[in-house]
Amino acid sequence: MKVSVTSKLFLAILSACVLAAVAMGVAIRTSFEFGFVDFLQEQGTSELATLQQELEASYAQHGNWDFARERTQDRPPFDNGPPPGEPPGNAPPPDAPGGFHEDGGKGAPFAPGTANRPRPFHPPYTLYDANMKLVTSAGPPTPPEAVRHPLRVNGQTVGWLVLAGPASLINRAEQRFKDRQVQATWIIVGFTALLSAAVSIILARTLLTPIKRIVTATHRLAGGDYATRVPAKGSDELQMLASDFNRLAASLEKAESNRRDFIADISHELRTPLSVLRGELEAIEDGVRQPDAATIASLQSEVAMLSQLIDDLYELSLADIGQLSFEKVPLDVVPIVEAACDAFRERLAAKQITLEFDPGGAHATLSGDPYRLTQLWKNLLENALRYTNAGGRVRLSVTSNDSVVHVDVQDSFPPVPAPLLPHLFDRFFRVDPSRSRQSGGAGLGLALCKHIVEKHGGTIEASRSPLGGLRILVQLPRLHTHHD
Repeated sequence: MKVSVTSKLFLAILSACVLAAVAMGVAIRTSFEFGFVDFLQEQGTSELATLQQELEASYAQHGNWDFARERTQDRPPFDNGPPPGEPPGNAPPPDAPGGFHEDGGKGAPFAPGTANRPRPFHPPYTLYDANMKLVTSAGPPTPPEAVRHPLRVNGQTVGWLVLAGPASLINRAEQRFKDRQVQATWIIVGFTALLSAAVSIILARTLLTPIKRIVTATHRLAGGDYATRVPAKGSDELQMLASDFNRLAASLEKAESNRRDFIADISHELRTPLSVLRGELEAIEDGVRQPDAATIASLQSEVAMLSQLIDDLYELSLADIGQLSFEKVPLDVVPIVEAACDAFRERLAAKQITLEFDPGGAHATLSGDPYRLTQLWKNLLENALRYTNAGGRVRLSVTSNDSVVHVDVQDSFPPVPAPLLPHLFDRFFRVDPSRSRQSGGAGLGLALCKHIVEKHGGTIEASRSPLGGLRILVQLPRLHTHHD
C-alpha cells in the first residue's frame, strides 16, 4: 500500500509528540514517586527525633519500659486516638489507669506537660529494650535489616527504636492521593496525544500544500506544458524551490521555443540552396540550360553557401558542448585584421563599398587563436558586405591601452533599429527576414563571433555607427610583452 507524504509527515510529527508526552508522563510519575517517598522519609526522620526525645524522657521518668508494655494492652502506645472499636468520646480520663497525667504519674507515656499537646502522626515503629527484647510494636513488623536507633538516658543505651521502611509509611489517604496523581498524569498524557494528533494534521497539511503544488506542476511540466508556474511567495526553502521551479519551467519553455525556431530555420536555410541546385540540374537534364561556365559557377555558388551553412552549424554545435577547439598563442592582432581586410577588398570594391583600415600606432598583442580570430574578422566583414548598401563605406580601426585591445568595425547606411541591436548575436536572427540568402545570410555568423570573443575573454557589442549603419566593437584583453 502506497503511503502519501502527508501521512508520513503526520505519523512522524504525531510519533514525536506522543513519545514526548509519554516520556514526560513517565518522568513526572517517577519524580512524584521518588519525591513522595523522600517526603515521607524526611517526615519520618523529623518524627524519629521527636519520638526519641519523648521515649527517652518517659524512660527517665519511669525507670523502665513497663509503661509501654501496659499501654499496649488497650491501645497502641503513644497514640492519642482511641483503641480499635472504641468511640473517640470514650477515651479514659487523665487519672484512669494507663491514662495521661500532667504530673508524669504511672501510665503517662510522655514527659510532663505533653499530655494535652496535639500529637503528630508517628510512623510505624518497633521498640526494643537494651537487650534487644521486643517491648512494643506499632504497625507491621520491621525487617531484621532495618536500621536501629539507640535510646540513651544518662549516657547509657536503654533501648532501640526501629522505624518501618518507606512502603509502610504510606497510609491509605496518602496512597489514594498518590493514585489520583498517577491517574491525572496519564489523563494529561492522553489529552496531549489527542492534541498532538490534531496539531500534526494541521502542520502536515500546511507544510505539504506548497510541495503538492510543485508535484502537480512537475507532472504537467513533464507532460510538455512548459507554461506551468507555481505561486512563489515568501522567503523560506519551499518558496525558493517554487522560484527555482518557475525558472526551470521558463528555461524549458524558451529552449522548446528555440528548438522549434531552430528546426524551422534550418529547414528554410537548407531548402533554399537545395531547391536552386535541383532546379539547375533539372534544367540541364531537360536541355533548357547548357552546362556552361556560368551554370557551373551558379551551382558552385549554391554548394559553397550550403557548405558554409553546414560548417557554421557544426562549429556552433561544438561551441554548445564546449568542444570548439582553441589553440592560443601570443600574437599581434593588427596583421590578422589587415589580412582579413585584404581578402575582402575585391568583393567590397565590386559592390562599390570603400574599405578603410586604421591599424593604430602601436602593437596590439594578445593571447589568441590565429585561425579563430581570422574567422572572427571575416565574419564581421561578411556581415558588413551583406548589409551595407552599394556606394557605402566600411571602416576598421585597431586601438589599445594598457589592458584592452579595441577593434572597431563600422559601416554606413542602412542602420539597424535600436530595439533589434541586442538580438544581432542570436542564431538565425535577421534584421529583415524578407531579405534573400544572397544578401542576408543565414544569421549564424555573428552568433559564432560572439562565442569566439567570449572564449578569448573579451566582449562584443553592437550599436549605431556614426557612418549611419552598424557599429560592432570588440574588446579583447591585452597580453603584455617586452615589446610593449
